Amino acid sequence: MTLRRIACALASLFLACTARAEELPPWTEGYLYIHHISTGRGNSAYIVMPDGTSLLIDAGETDQEFIKSVAPLKPFPPRPNADHDAGYWIADYIRQFAPRGRPAALDYALITHFHTDHMGYLTPSSPMSATGAYRLTGITEVGDLIPIRTLIDRAAPGYATPVDLRTCNSASNNEKTLANYLKMADYRQAHGLAVEGLHPGALDQIHLGDPARFPAFHIRNIASSGAIWTGHGDKAEQYIPLDGFKDCHFDENPFSNVLKIGYGKFSYYSGGDLPGVPNYTQPYWRDMETPVAAVVGPVSAMTLDHHGNRDTVNGAILRALRPRVIVQQNWLSAQPGEEVVVRMASREFYPGPRDVFSTGMAPETRAAIGPLMDRLYKSYEGHVVLRVAPDGASYEVFVLDDKDTKRKIVARFGPYETD
Repeated sequence: MTLRRIACALASLFLACTARAEELPPWTEGYLYIHHISTGRGNSAYIVMPDGTSLLIDAGETDQEFIKSVAPLKPFPPRPNADHDAGYWIADYIRQFAPRGRPAALDYALITHFHTDHMGYLTPSSPMSATGAYRLTGITEVGDLIPIRTLIDRAAPGYATPVDLRTCNSASNNEKTLANYLKMADYRQAHGLAVEGLHPGALDQIHLGDPARFPAFHIRNIASSGAIWTGHGDKAEQYIPLDGFKDCHFDENPFSNVLKIGYGKFSYYSGGDLPGVPNYTQPYWRDMETPVAAVVGPVSAMTLDHHGNRDTVNGAILRALRPRVIVQQNWLSAQPGEEVVVRMASREFYPGPRDVFSTGMAPETRAAIGPLMDRLYKSYEGHVVLRVAPDGASYEVFVLDDKDTKRKIVARFGPYETD
């Protein structure tokens, strides 16, 4: 072989390896993948467990009327584009990264709480489901595109916490979307499809298909509808007193579902929109982060509560969880609050390094908070994927391009060793 042919062969090999390196390594048995999907319109996380069991946490869609009400704050641009709603793009993402050789399906879909940026946003133009029972937005659209075996929320099956949610059908956008979601839940129940409420304190309500194959993997339900795991067995106690709620005019955020995923030494926290910094007019239970943090304990990685808004991520949760990696799922220029960034950066709450990755960031927010952000954040946009090695010994973070449907790798971090 001539030198020219050798050089060409080496060049071809290099290009082939480079092309492969641009794609996220496909899931293989034993790995845990946690995908934070960037739509620019709300929260959504797709989890593939060590045996291929899948879980979707939230499927949000931006409430355009809310956006108008908070101007001049700005929403992020829709990703990858505005040709389809967020539910469509979430389903498209799942199809791309679902375990190969299996039909695309969700074993579990969990809605953390009933807000549009977590469950969808109903509009007059939202199309009707193929069932004819409800309209398509957010999780209802995902469910029509990809089968959901078990749907979990914070209030099923009775939907009576803290009040009868079926009476919450006023003209507000959020309540109209909730009423539509309940039609989906009712349809599923009427046709023998599983709909469950998250049981706070339970271990492995969300479980592997064959738990004995990966005994180091567990999901602990930490909190739901204001009840928090006690830290002992599967017992939970109601932290938010329910007798003070008389009508539908209450904030969903403190009732968020909270999970802790564990795989060997690796652990991950997901808390929906749980608040932790009440103002002086609010009751004590508006700080849900402090009692939740006490039973969660240290984790390897966490997603920020409430998108990093200023009423969350208090000192207690940082001190207790001490995450090495922090993921911010955000969609509005008010996120994160400057005080949240200051707390995340502070070594007074816990020592050692920490890396923050956000699914998006408004340029004006980054400029207003200043250089501290660049010292703390490793990435400001894109899908953020945690790839956890078998038995949780280490993990990597991949950032994928969210501007097109190829979703190639734009940055890679780690491996991070678990303690």
